[in-house]
Amino acid sequence: MTSSAAPLRGSPLPARLVALWEAVAARWDPIVIIVVACALLAAPLIFFRGYNAHEGLAVSIARTTLDTGNWLVPHMYNERYIESPALQSRIIALLSVPFGAVNQITARLPNFLLLLFGCLLIYRLLRKVAAGFPAALFGVALFLACPLVIRLYVSVTPDLPLAVSLFFAFVLWWDGYTGNKLTAWRWLAIGLVLAFAGGFKGPEPVAYFGLCIGLYVLITRSWRQIPWLVLCGVICLIPVVIWGASIYASGDQTDWLAYMRIAHPRAVFYGPIEAIYKTAVELLPAVLAAAAFFIARAFGEKRVERTRFVGALACYAFVAAVPTLFWPGGSATRYYLPMAPALAVFGGLAYDELSLRRPQIVAPLLLVTMALLLYALGYSLASPFFPQQFRQPQVEGAQVSALIHNAPGTIYVTSDAALNLLPYLPEPILYASLDQMITVPAPAWMIVTPEAATALLARRAGKLEVVRPLGEAQQWRLLHLGQ
Repeated sequence: MTSSAAPLRGSPLPARLVALWEAVAARWDPIVIIVVACALLAAPLIFFRGYNAHEGLAVSIARTTLDTGNWLVPHMYNERYIESPALQSRIIALLSVPFGAVNQITARLPNFLLLLFGCLLIYRLLRKVAAGFPAALFGVALFLACPLVIRLYVSVTPDLPLAVSLFFAFVLWWDGYTGNKLTAWRWLAIGLVLAFAGGFKGPEPVAYFGLCIGLYVLITRSWRQIPWLVLCGVICLIPVVIWGASIYASGDQTDWLAYMRIAHPRAVFYGPIEAIYKTAVELLPAVLAAAAFFIARAFGEKRVERTRFVGALACYAFVAAVPTLFWPGGSATRYYLPMAPALAVFGGLAYDELSLRRPQIVAPLLLVTMALLLYALGYSLASPFFPQQFRQPQVEGAQVSALIHNAPGTIYVTSDAALNLLPYLPEPILYASLDQMITVPAPAWMIVTPEAATALLARRAGKLEVVRPLGEAQQWRLLHLGQ
């Protein structure tokens, strides 16, 4: 040990930081701390953050479901949406029924509640494996401090609901496994939770849960669980198969294969090495704390009563990530979000085992976690005061809506145009190709790329004019066709 490292090791500062965290955990009810933390970090964003393009997709499907009453076949305005069962959009539409329209509260509230539920699951699981209150709270803090999770606090995308649902299925399974209560009813509950998860993105939850838990079952030779795992898969697949059969049209299988990135993926994502690096950054505090746990476990004392749990949780966290790394067309960091709750639990165990004997390891983890949470808190609390930075699509949507109100007409859009803006615009909204836009009747509004706008102005007879650019980077054009 160097002379500079020795004073650091003996410094009282790490122990004081740990003691401060322990004092906070002991002073207030942990559940209250979790609820208040989630409210401060995420609740303002429900009201004061505009949609991005991915959110606009889900909200537009919900609007169309509510307007048309077609709850079986998802549509985005006049086009079928076949990539996934779109359960998230249906939940939003259902919550919006009493109000007659989709709004930001009904769109974002489900994700906020699932974020809170995920935090409570992490806390409960850590307490279940005999971690103390401070360790369990630290696990929750690690989850909330992951940069990827911060971006998804209230984001209307299926990634966070899917991750929390899968983790809930794991918790149900583990509780039954350790308590010798893996009854038929519990397996049915696990299957229903997996079916709920499958409603967000399709059949992937069957593969994820089956790979992770299936491997653990094989390692431990728990042969009696295999038929029940198969039953869970069947239960999960039933609603997905019903959805697929109800919407199927010739050629849909090509789109499904592209969506699942099995053949002809529409975009190429990260290769294995880049995916590992970027995922580690996106889940940074939880990755660091989990690494500390495994290193300490490899070179220090092991709590024997946690051995089975560590093995099961490691299977859940890492097994499905291996094929994902080498999936055709690469992988995106959000594909690894189901790892985040498990990594946070490992981080909580690291705190539990190292806070007393190695506070110099725990203290930096606390500092990194708190720094990220302070950033998230500042971002959330600033959202009401900077409308252009946080609500640019909403502000622009109000401006465009005023123009359309003064000159009513159908809005025609090209594929993927202004997805974050469309939820703020009045209907009717219809998708149309460039050739179709040449023949649409007046009055009408069009949202297209600058290149498409130039082509339309050259080919379209009548009173067609460019009204204004749209988008944060002015990447779209709003056109008006007068009578």
